[in-house]
Amino acid sequence: MHVRGSAQSAHRSFGWGILLAAGLCLAPAGAAAQEWLRDRRATEGPGIMLSDSVVFHAGIAVEGGYDTNVFYAPSDAAVAGAGRLRITPQVGLATLPPQRIENPDGTTTTTNPSVDFRLQIAAPYNQYLSADSAVMDQSDVGIQTTLDLVVFPRRTWSFLLRDTYTRTIDPGNNSAPQNFNRDMNDAQLGVGWAPGGGTLELNLLAGFGFNLYETGGDTSVRGDYLSPRADLVGRWRFFPNTALTFQTTFSPVLRDNGEDAMGIAVSSSYPVRSWIGMNGQWTPIIATQLRVGYGAGFYDLGEDFESVIGQAEIDFIIGGSGRLKLGFIRDFVDSYFSNFYVRNEGYVGWDHLFSGVFLIGTKVGVSYDQYATTYQQDGTIFNNGRYVNQSQRNDVRLTGSLFAEYRLKDWLGFNATLTYEQNFTDFASGDSTAPGGLTSEAYWKLTALAGARVIY
Repeated sequence: MHVRGSAQSAHRSFGWGILLAAGLCLAPAGAAAQEWLRDRRATEGPGIMLSDSVVFHAGIAVEGGYDTNVFYAPSDAAVAGAGRLRITPQVGLATLPPQRIENPDGTTTTTNPSVDFRLQIAAPYNQYLSADSAVMDQSDVGIQTTLDLVVFPRRTWSFLLRDTYTRTIDPGNNSAPQNFNRDMNDAQLGVGWAPGGGTLELNLLAGFGFNLYETGGDTSVRGDYLSPRADLVGRWRFFPNTALTFQTTFSPVLRDNGEDAMGIAVSSSYPVRSWIGMNGQWTPIIATQLRVGYGAGFYDLGEDFESVIGQAEIDFIIGGSGRLKLGFIRDFVDSYFSNFYVRNEGYVGWDHLFSGVFLIGTKVGVSYDQYATTYQQDGTIFNNGRYVNQSQRNDVRLTGSLFAEYRLKDWLGFNATLTYEQNFTDFASGDSTAPGGLTSEAYWKLTALAGARVIY
C-alpha cells in the first residue's frame, strides 16, 4: 500500500447530515433483498400463460415484527426500537424452461428456446410503528427490479443483457430528520462463447452502474458515483462436476474529487481484480469453491491498495437437499470514510429443505475490517479531533441471519426472518463542539419479522 499525494460498504452519519462510514455502501444492487425474493421457487408459481412460452407471475408478502435499533445508535446512547410492518407486492414475466413447453400432442419439447427471459419487480413497503415521529418518518417504499435476458442460450454463441435497479430505504443515524434513500443501478451487456458443448465457457461483459443519494448535500458528495465496468469470465469444466474458473474485472468508481465538509479527501477509484479458482464436488458429500487472485485499487487522492485476495469454501452435502458451508474471504472494499477497507471474513452457513416443504437457512459471519488511513485533499493525514477520536480505524463486524419457511401449498408459504448485526470498534465520530460530542461507531441491531406470502 502506498500514498499518492495532494468506495461497497459503510453506514454512519451525524444528525446534522455528515455521512462518515460504516453501512452505506458501494454494494451490489439488491443485496438487501428478502430471502424469499432470492428463491425462484418462492417467486414463481404456475402463473398465467401469455403465449406458448411466456408466463406472468404475481405475488404479495405481508410481514410484521420488531427492529431493536432503527438508527444504528451505539449501546451507550438512546436506542430507538420500533415495530415494523413490511408489505411486498411483486410481479414477474418469465419464459418457460424447455421441460415445461408442451408440443401439440401433449409431450414436452426437446427444442432449446431462442430466448431465456426473466423480469421481476418488487416494491417492499416498510412502515415503522412508534410514538416517535422521527422513527415514523423512516417509513417509505423501496424498489427491487431484476432483468435477465439471454439470446440463443445453451448454444455456442449467446448474447446477454442484465440489469438490476434498487431503491433502498436506509434510516439515518442519531435520529436524522430524513432517511438516506438511494437509487442504484447495474446494467451489463455481454457475449458468451461455449464451444464443444460447454466444456469451455467464456463471457465478455461491459456494464455501467450508478449510485445516487436522494438526500443530496454532503451525503451525495461522498456517496454519489458512476461506475463503468468490464469483465472477462471463464470456466473450463474438465470433469463433470469440476471446473477451473477465472475472472478479471475493471470497475472504476468515478466521483467528484475534492473534499467533504469535514475536509476528508473524496477520490475516484480504479480497482482491478483478477481471480483464478477451482470449483468441484469431490465426493457425494464434499464440494469446494477455491479462488485466489490479486487486487489493486488506484485512487486519485490518498492511499492505494495492492495485495493478494482470495476465497476458500468447503461444502458438506447433507441428504441431497441440505448443505453446510464453511468459508473465508479476503477482499478490499471502497469506503466512504477512507479510500477502502480490507475485509477479512470467516463464515458458516446451513441450508436444508425438509420433505420439499420446510426450508431453513442460517448464516453467521465475523469480519475484521482494516480501514486505510484517511487523508485530506492536500495529502496530509486527517486527524481532526473535532470530528474523529483517531485517524486509524479497525472494526470487527458480527452478522447473523436465520430464515425459515413452511410451504403449505405451491402458492402459499409462511416464513420468519431473524437478522443480527453488531459492530465492535473503539472509533468515534461526530462533532465534539456540538451537543452529544463524539459518538461511538459501535452498535448492535436485531430485526425479527414473520408473515406469509402468496404467489401465482
